[in-house]
Amino acid sequence: MPRDTITEPVRFTEELRVQFGPKREIGLFLLQGDRALTEMGVRLYVSHDLSRLYEINRRHLDSWAPLMPVFDPARADVRADRAFMFELHNDRGEIVATQVSRLLDLTGTNLKSEMEQLRLFYRDPAKQAGPTERIEITAPKAPEITGRVALSGGLWYRPDWRGKGISRVMPRMTRTFAYTSWDTDYVISFVEQGPVDHGILNQYGLPGSEPWVKIRDSYKPETDLLLTWRHKPDIVSDVSVYLADLNKRRERVSDVPETQNSPELVRQGSSRRS
Repeated sequence: MPRDTITEPVRFTEELRVQFGPKREIGLFLLQGDRALTEMGVRLYVSHDLSRLYEINRRHLDSWAPLMPVFDPARADVRADRAFMFELHNDRGEIVATQVSRLLDLTGTNLKSEMEQLRLFYRDPAKQAGPTERIEITAPKAPEITGRVALSGGLWYRPDWRGKGISRVMPRMTRTFAYTSWDTDYVISFVEQGPVDHGILNQYGLPGSEPWVKIRDSYKPETDLLLTWRHKPDIVSDVSVYLADLNKRRERVSDVPETQNSPELVRQGSSRRS
């Protein structure tokens, strides 16, 4: 089924196609990651309708802050064939975690310029942005981020599913799946200072971050975020690290034999970019 026709979530293994990068390693990591999540008691689903993210967010505002509009198809220029959403479902079919990624075409421009002009938040900033809404980016890396860029965000875990190891698997899968789907030059995200202070970047498989992405009079009155990124060569080399970390974790918690699924069984997509 073409990706831009999928609105309801389907199992990740039905959607999985390894298109770019070292196919064997990426396929093995993504299949093993899916299995690890299943062993934790959740199943990974994927869809391309990011409006679902905002619906889920509204139902869980007691444990989840309002989201920036950058992923909202009603406000931003989000195309179904250039976006995906991961959902984790428990055995009762309840959504207990989410993360999304959106492909940005920053060819001929850069992250700092597009964010500060609010063009990533809105299709028409002059008409849609608030009268005093503004963004200032001081992170030194931001002007260098250009080309095909995957922006990941919308990361949420239901409180009763936090601390179970999901954060060491799903964010790494999101980053890898974005790269192999779109041949990205960068995969980036914005994170808050508090979780960084508690070591969350290590769980996500990220080496560091830069301050600041300062957002004012927007979806929140005031918020300061850190910029994280991985460049294409880093993303490729990260896969083997992620796979080794995943295998170590599985050896600690289970003696179940290795999966019979082979990366060769992962459907190979065309090399055409979205």
